[in-house]
Amino acid sequence: MCGISGIFNFNGAPVDKAQVSEMNRIILHRGPDGNGVYVEGNVGIGSTRLAIIDLREISNMPLYDTDNRYVIVFNGEIYNYIEVGNELKKKGYKFHTDSDTEVIINAYKEWGEDCLHKLNGMWAFAIWDKQEKTLFCARDRFGIKPLYFYKDDTKLIFGSEIKQILSCGVDKSVNDSIIYDYLVFNFIDHTENTFYKNITKVQAGHKFTIKNNEFKLSRWYNLPNTGFMQDTLNLYKDFYDLLYDSVRIHLRSDVEVGSCLSGGLDSSAIVCIMHDILHNEGKSEIQKTFTACYDDPLIDERPYVEEVIRQTNSTKYYLFPDVNGFLSDIDKMTYHQDEPYTGATVFAQWSVFKKIHETGIKVVLDGQGSDEILLGYFSFFPFHLKRNLLNPFKFISEFVNGVKTSNLGYNKFLQNLIYFNTGSVRYRHVLKNSGAFVQNEFASSHNRWDVFNEMIAASGLEANRLSNLWNISIPSLLRYEDRNSGAFSVEARIPFLDYRLVEFIFTIPLDKLIQKGWTKSVLRKSLKGKIPEDIRMRKGKLAFSVPQKKWLTEIPGYLEDTFNNDFRSGKYIDRERILGIIKSGNFNDKILYRAFALEKWMKVFDLH
Repeated sequence: MCGISGIFNFNGAPVDKAQVSEMNRIILHRGPDGNGVYVEGNVGIGSTRLAIIDLREISNMPLYDTDNRYVIVFNGEIYNYIEVGNELKKKGYKFHTDSDTEVIINAYKEWGEDCLHKLNGMWAFAIWDKQEKTLFCARDRFGIKPLYFYKDDTKLIFGSEIKQILSCGVDKSVNDSIIYDYLVFNFIDHTENTFYKNITKVQAGHKFTIKNNEFKLSRWYNLPNTGFMQDTLNLYKDFYDLLYDSVRIHLRSDVEVGSCLSGGLDSSAIVCIMHDILHNEGKSEIQKTFTACYDDPLIDERPYVEEVIRQTNSTKYYLFPDVNGFLSDIDKMTYHQDEPYTGATVFAQWSVFKKIHETGIKVVLDGQGSDEILLGYFSFFPFHLKRNLLNPFKFISEFVNGVKTSNLGYNKFLQNLIYFNTGSVRYRHVLKNSGAFVQNEFASSHNRWDVFNEMIAASGLEANRLSNLWNISIPSLLRYEDRNSGAFSVEARIPFLDYRLVEFIFTIPLDKLIQKGWTKSVLRKSLKGKIPEDIRMRKGKLAFSVPQKKWLTEIPGYLEDTFNNDFRSGKYIDRERILGIIKSGNFNDKILYRAFALEKWMKVFDLH
């Protein structure tokens, strides 16, 4: 975990080093171990460093190649840096550090922009070529590490966080279309557009170059279109071997690595595999795990977590997010998130990383990404059933099994089947819900049906999975993960998004991923005997839950003050209606939270 900063002046004006230094200062939380700036005429790049691999100062950034032609700033980790480094050494390259940063800069020297395909990891980096006067920036395949930019006719400003760009005095006008998508559809991070009209997100698998003063943004990665595998005889072994190896290389670090543990299938798999790796490599380390807990047994995961702790002999750290901590940290968390977010689950994750920081751990593994690529969400199930409409026996069998494994009951299950498969029904539903608090004039001035229809991807299972990967789920989860971990100088690593594993998963026939009512069937079968059985075959797994409605019900005065004092979001939110909802005590907590988070964001960043 680090942070990068950069300015390129198209008009040839010299970059103010103090301005790049200020951009660095704003993100010192991301990298308190090193801080550096390089300025050459009309270009300036900077970096803050969280030292993880090769802790020596010689590995601080900006880092130069041996010929002093290239300069790099880099945020992330390259997990196969050892293998790529060895390949480069065979070609005659010399290394002065043991860092993955130097591997990137030499890979760029050898393969140019094609070096991206050699790398396995998470990254956003910028390389300045002094000789060709070329700036090259790239983001990793699935967008685990962030990169944003502002561009006009005279300059380009880029950074790991939006607040860095705002510090350069750019126009802070908000993006009404994105606010509409957020308030009405509950969509965020679903396009290249941000909540700021003039700030753009470099999307996953994209890169940009500036050469001869010409800016070019393009996509460098997409999933290979190889089709589904024909031979599934060794499917479960091959899958497990890839997951095992992903966890193995994600453990490469010169500092201690811990794990987030929710008690669900994904995080439990990572913790158990990590334990097996340490044992198989003869290492005596006892890993540390971190879990958010609650007094409410309906959302508390400790019974499942305890099973994992017993199997792995891990050291457990329990923390208890509550409404008082939420009120204490809400402004700071809003600041670090940069943009609105969809619910108080973000605070639970914030609290986990706060605890991790307090224990001195700098790196953790987390289970994000599995639900989206392995079809873990229940919302995938209706699309799975739709695929079997022409096979009545299989349709009925999967329907009955789905009712059992989801714990929803027949009526609710059938309602969900219709809802998720029918875009027009979903559209009317979200419009009706948002009508409870969105300003009528604002709502009537937008027609975003095309965006909604594209994002929900109701046409089929594979289209819906791809939308979850690239648009409506993983991008927002990764943003939360990055900002919450970065706020506490912690690096979060995501083994399920190792590109080798993701590409393999997308070759698995869809009917192997959901089977006999079970979502994530391949993961469950591959983990037989590897994790506690109660977790492997757990029904109705909770999402990363918090008692959001209970918390909001306990703070009506605070909510009313938020909308009464220095009200900022009046263009979007009908204050009288939202106050009426709060006073009634009978509200949809998801809708109320979105209005609350928008108003908080506008206050924290002084927006109008």
